Amino acid sequence: MEIRMNGRLTTIVKRIIEGVSCVSLICICSCSCSDSRNIPFSGVSSVGHVDWTVSPGLSTFPLTGIVRVDGKTYRFCGGDSLRMFPLASFSEDDISGWECKYTFLFPGKGWEQPGCDESSWQSGRGGFGFGYEDYPVHTAWVADNLYVRRQFEVTDKEALRGHKMYVRYVCDDQLTIYCNGQYWFKKECFTPSAECHVLTDEDMEAIRTGDNLLAVYGRNTGGPALMDFGLYVENKTYADTDTALLQYVDIQATQTHYVFQCGDLHLRLDFVSSSMSEQWNMTGWPVGFVSYRIEGDDDGTHEVEILFDMDVKCMFGKAKAESRVDGGWRLVRCEGLHLAMKEGAAFTSEEGHIVLSQKLGVENGYEGILVVGYEEGEHLLFAGESLYPVWNGNGERTMDGLMQSVGNHYQEIKADCDRLDCKWNSKAFGKRDTVFARQMLPAYRDFVASHRFFLSSDNKLFCFADTLGNVRDAYESFPVLSFFHRIDWMKALLEPVFEYCGSSCWQRKHPPYDMGLYPVASRQVKEGNSVVETTADMLEMILAIVEEEQDFAFAGMHWAVLCQWADFLENYTIRNVASSDASLECTKKEQGLSAYRELVRWKEKG
Repeated sequence: MEIRMNGRLTTIVKRIIEGVSCVSLICICSCSCSDSRNIPFSGVSSVGHVDWTVSPGLSTFPLTGIVRVDGKTYRFCGGDSLRMFPLASFSEDDISGWECKYTFLFPGKGWEQPGCDESSWQSGRGGFGFGYEDYPVHTAWVADNLYVRRQFEVTDKEALRGHKMYVRYVCDDQLTIYCNGQYWFKKECFTPSAECHVLTDEDMEAIRTGDNLLAVYGRNTGGPALMDFGLYVENKTYADTDTALLQYVDIQATQTHYVFQCGDLHLRLDFVSSSMSEQWNMTGWPVGFVSYRIEGDDDGTHEVEILFDMDVKCMFGKAKAESRVDGGWRLVRCEGLHLAMKEGAAFTSEEGHIVLSQKLGVENGYEGILVVGYEEGEHLLFAGESLYPVWNGNGERTMDGLMQSVGNHYQEIKADCDRLDCKWNSKAFGKRDTVFARQMLPAYRDFVASHRFFLSSDNKLFCFADTLGNVRDAYESFPVLSFFHRIDWMKALLEPVFEYCGSSCWQRKHPPYDMGLYPVASRQVKEGNSVVETTADMLEMILAIVEEEQDFAFAGMHWAVLCQWADFLENYTIRNVASSDASLECTKKEQGLSAYRELVRWKEKG
C-alpha cells in the first residue's frame, strides 16, 4: 500500500468521519417541510434530503443513504446521480483505453468541429501522459500541447432527458473540452485525481442521437503530464424512492445530529467524531461513526432496514472490496477505506458499489451504527526518522482493531462527546455572540479533520497538516485551539518546528515556513521571502502558550533558539519601506519583537 492515499479520498473520508460536512458541506435539495426545527447556527432553512458535497474532488460525496419503513423506501442522503454509467469510458474503467485521434501540433482553426480533416492526425489510445507510473497511460504525452478528438455514440438522445450528465477527468496541467464544436468548460489547474464536471442543460443540447465528438485541448506547463476524460450519465437506481424530509439539524463541537421524517417514523442520524473524545486517549484516531435510530410515537412493531450505498469506483477508480466477519462485526475494506457494521449486516460489492444494509427491529432497539475509517499509511519520514501515528505508536495496531474498538464502545464514546458538546456549547454561546459560536464549534472539528498526530522518538506529540510544519497554518489555528484549551495541540504544532531547526536539515537563523509535504519532511516547499512573518508568528505563538499556561517552562525549553530568532528579526533589514508589502513587514516585525520582549519579562519573573 502507498504511504499516502490520494488527497481527494483523504479529504472525503476524514470529513465524513469528523462530521465536517455538517457545516460547509451540506447542500439542501428543493423539498420543503412545514415543521422544520433549526437551531440558531444550523444554517438550514428549506429542508429536504441531503447531499454531502466536498471540495476538492467530486462535486458530490459518493454515498447514498436509504431507509425502508414498512415496505416504503425513503432516501435521506445522496441521489441517483451517484450511480453513473459511461457513454465514453474513463481510461481507468477500460483496461485497453479509448480510441482517438491526436496531434501535438496546432491543427488549425476549427480543429474542434465535427467536420475537421483528421488525415494528418495520429491514431492512439487514451489516457495520455508521462511520469505517472501508477496511472493507466496508453499514449505518451511528449510535448507542451496536446489536441485530442474522440468519437462516442448516443443511441437515443431523448432517453437521456431528465438525467444528469458528467465529464469525468484528470489533467496535469490544463484542459479545455468541446462537444460537437460547442465549448463546455476549461480547467486551468493541476488535478491529480479524478474530478467530475456537471453539465448544464445548455451543454447537453450539444449532444445528438448518433455519432458525437469530444474534442479536448491539453497543455503541460512543465514536469509530468496527464490527461484522461470520459462522459457519464446518471443511473436512476433509486428513482422510485421518496425523499426523507430533514426536520432538524444540530451542529455541536464533536458531533452533528440530523432528524428525518420517514412517513410516520423518524430517523435520527448522529455523526460522531470519536477522536475528539477526552475519556480515552483517542487523539488522531482515523475512525468515526454514524449512529442511526428509528423513533416513533406508537408502540407497534415495524419492518425497518437501513442501507448505505458507497460508490468506490467513483472514489478510487477501482472497485475491489474485501469483506470478513470478525469479533461480531462485518468488516469491509476497499483501498484505504474501512467500513464496519454489526455481524448480520448484508454486504454486496457490484458494479463499483459497496452496499451495507441492516435490519432494525425490537431485538436491536431499532438502532445501529456504521463505523468509517481511513488508512493513510504506516509512518512519516521526519528528519531521518520514521514516526508512527499516535494511534499506532508501537506499529502493532491494526485498522480492524480500531474499528472494532470504536464500535464496541460507541455508546460510551457518544456519552463522552455529549458531555463535551454541552461544555463547549455553553462556553461558545456564553460569549453572547452567535456568529462566534457558529465559527468556533465547526472550526474545532475542521482542525481535527485536516491534521494528523504523530509521536516523536522521545514521545513528544507532533501535529501536522498536509504541508508539514506550516507556520502560517499553525498561527491561524491557535485561536480555535486556545478557545478549547487544547494547549497540548498548540505545542504539538510547534514542537516539530523546534525539532527540525535543531537537526541537520535546517541551518538558518530563522524558522522554516514549512518542512515539506506529507509523508516526507525534507525541505521547505514555500517559495518567496516570508522570513519576517514566520519568525514573528513563532514568537507570538510561544507567548500565547506561556500566557495560556501562566508558566514560562515551554519557552524556557527553547530559549536559545527563541533568542536567535529575535536577534535575526532585530537585525533584519526591510527594503523599499514605502511599499505596502514592506509596511506590513514592518508591522509584523514589531509584533514579533514585542512578543519576544514580553517573553523576556516572563523569564525575569522566574
